[in-house]
Order: sequence, then structure tokens, then C-alpha cells
Amino acid sequence: MPHIDPIAKPADEREIKAFKAWAKYPVPDDYLAFLRKYNGGYLAGVRPGFYNRDDETVACVSKFQHISSDPEKCINDLFRKNFSFSDVMIETDDIRDNYYAPDYYIKIANGAQHEHILMDLKTGRVFGFDDETEEELETTEEFLEECLFLADSFDSFFSQIVDELTD
Repeated sequence: MPHIDPIAKPADEREIKAFKAWAKYPVPDDYLAFLRKYNGGYLAGVRPGFYNRDDETVACVSKFQHISSDPEKCINDLFRKNFSFSDVMIETDDIRDNYYAPDYYIKIANGAQHEHILMDLKTGRVFGFDDETEEELETTEEFLEECLFLADSFDSFFSQIVDELTD
């Protein structure tokens, strides 16, 4: 399991309630439990990644998105000066506006370079999406074709993230 940098403060029930209202679809309990414990955050370690059953890296993961709109809850003063702050809602809106993601997909994490980690709220499944596709996407169907299935649930996805596989 990955180690989350303890900078972020857990999401409170007011934030959870607002997030669930924004989502418009039921948010899986395992993801809500993660938000109550971590509220997103940066992964500590050398090269955290999600590995498939064959121990092949499928997605690097650098940061889980926060649901708090208050940067002071999510990033310390030193980092706030050097890094931009965004939350699940801002990042999700960007994916929907620019790549035609359906309204039941939310962005839960950043991957390496141009990779986005998304959750399908209808099924709880987790997908990867690389925004450097060869063709410009113009429909939701084209977006969904570009998504790579990663895990059946948030817990399954989170439990398969490791710092770096040893040989």
C-alpha cells in the first residue's frame, strides 16, 4: 500500500456532503473512507505505481486529488508557493470539458506526465486515461475507448499501488 504524505487534513462531513451533492451519482464507500482518512494527498516514495497481476507497471501515481477547496487543508505553506492547487471538481471539469468524459467519471488522481486516474461512479471501477492521444477526441464514446481499465474498485486500485517493485 502506498504512503500518503501527511500534509493533507482529512475531509470533514461538511466537505463529504458537498462533494456527494456535486458528484450527482452515488460515491463508492471505499473512496469516501479514503477521503475521510486522507482527503487526497501526495504519495511519498521513489516512484509509486499501480502494478497489474503480472507485476508490470500500468500507471504511475503522483497525487490523489483533494475534495477540500481550502488549500490550507491540503498543502503546506512551503509547497503552496511553488505548486498549483486543484481539487477533484476542478480536475474533473477539465477532463469533461476537454476530452468529453461522461458526467459519471471523476478524476481521483494524477498519473505521470499526461495520465489521469478516473473513477466511474456508476460502477466504482478505476480507469487510466492518457491525454496525449493520437487523435482529437470529439465524443464521449471516443473518450471511453481511450480509457484503460485498472481496477474493479478504489480499494483494489489503492492496494495495488507500491513504491517500486523489487526484482
